[in-house]
This record gives sequence, structure tokens and C-alpha cells, in this order.
Amino acid sequence: MTHRNVLGSTAALAVAAPVLIGATYSALAASGLVGVGARGFTLEGAIRVLTAAGTWRSVAWTFATAGVATAIAVVIAFVLAVRFHSSRAGRAAAMLPMAVPHVAAALAALLMLGQSGLISRAAYALGLTSAPADFPELVYDRTGVSLVLTFVWKELAYLTLTAMAVLLTGTRELEEVARTLGATARQAFWRVTVPQLWRGTAPAVIAALAFLVGQYEMPALLAPSDPIPLSLLTLERATDPNLSRRGEAHVLALLALAIAAVLVIVHASSQARAERGRG
Repeated sequence: MTHRNVLGSTAALAVAAPVLIGATYSALAASGLVGVGARGFTLEGAIRVLTAAGTWRSVAWTFATAGVATAIAVVIAFVLAVRFHSSRAGRAAAMLPMAVPHVAAALAALLMLGQSGLISRAAYALGLTSAPADFPELVYDRTGVSLVLTFVWKELAYLTLTAMAVLLTGTRELEEVARTLGATARQAFWRVTVPQLWRGTAPAVIAALAFLVGQYEMPALLAPSDPIPLSLLTLERATDPNLSRRGEAHVLALLALAIAAVLVIVHASSQARAERGRG
């Protein structure tokens, strides 16, 4: 093994070590061997969590809101990147939301979109509603509208900057080559620019989706209590007065880790198939 490979392996292990250590501890705690409330090896807590309908309703709702928000953010990011990738002002504007903490973004959404928020009061002042409370319920609603919108706004900057970087690394030149070979502007865009954008931003998209699945601050302020987001359900179990249920929080944490791992594996396998196809 070369010196470079040794350094690369060491760096990879250092990055993965916290995850591996945490997952190992959670596995031991989930089986009742360590942690608060540990009483010896048992899988009762894990079975109870994994067979509960509420757990999978929480997972489905969490994944749905994160997935919809990521999809919307990707589409908008691609449009903004194509339109403003060569503009310094555009790149600077895209960076602004990155400086806003997630909890601040959620609080702003709460103050704007709530039934007593700024938009509802403006609608009442304009005569669009008979009272601020008549404004559509966008916060704590089961559809998660305010949460999705806040997710989109926060992840848009990250995805837009990534897409802009992809466009500045030769994608435009490939589009021009396609045009010289007879492709129309629309054909070049859909057959060259969009595939290149997707290949270049796919890792960032997967990272954004995995992050939103495990996000806590924004769901804590904007999400409903039924279905409860996965991160809040995990905290609920971790702070349960019944110590015998504390291990269930570790089961839920491992479930969230498994979801992230599946996303990474699916992306890696699709990338490998694409590489074989190009080869």
C-alpha cells in the first residue's frame, strides 16, 4: 500500500470513527446491555419499536417532507444556477441563507406563516379573510407545508452553489460542443446540461436529503405532533420517564442511520452503473 493510500485510509477511518462508535453504542443500548435503564440483553424494545405502526408513520412522514423539500430545492437550484452561475452578485445572493441558523429560519417561518403571523394579518388587513384565524393552517399541519417551505429555503443555497460549481467546470463547454454538432439549444440543455448537473450535484442532494431526515430544530418549531417527525420521536423516547424505554431511542437512532446508509448505497450503486455504462 502506498503512502498516499495509507493517508487516505487513515483519513477515511477518522471521519467514520465517530459514526461507527456511536452506532456500536446504540446497538448495545438498544439490546439492553449498556446505558440508562439497561437490564441485560433483550430485544423487546427493538421489536416494540419496529412493529409499532406509529414508528413507520413517523418515518414515512419524515421521509416524505424531506423528499418533497429536496426535490423542490433541486429544481429551483438548477434554474438559478443556469441563470446566474456566471454572476458574482447571483452567487453572493445564493450564499446569504447559509448564514441563517436553522432554528432562526424556523422561527421566521413560524412568525410569518402562522395563523396569527404576518401574512395572515396582512391578508386580514387587505380584506382577504374575515379574521387572522381564517388564514389557511400552514404551521403544525399534517401536510407540513411550513416545514417543507423552510427546508427548501435553507437547503436551496447549498444546492445552488453546488450546481453553480458544476456549471463552471466544463459543463457549458460540453453544451457548446453539442450545439456545434447540430443540437438545438433545448436539446443541448436537456441532454447535456441537465445530466451533467445531476451527476455533479447528486452527492450534495443525497447529503441534503439525509440531513433533513435527521433535522431537529425546524420540526421542533413547525411540525405537527401527529404524525411526529422521527427526530422528535427519538427525543421523546430518550427523555421518557420510564427508563426501560430509553433504549428505544437508540433503536430509532439506528433506524435513522440505516435510512441514511440506504440513500448512500443507492447513490453509490447508481453511480457505479453509470460508470460501467459509460465504459
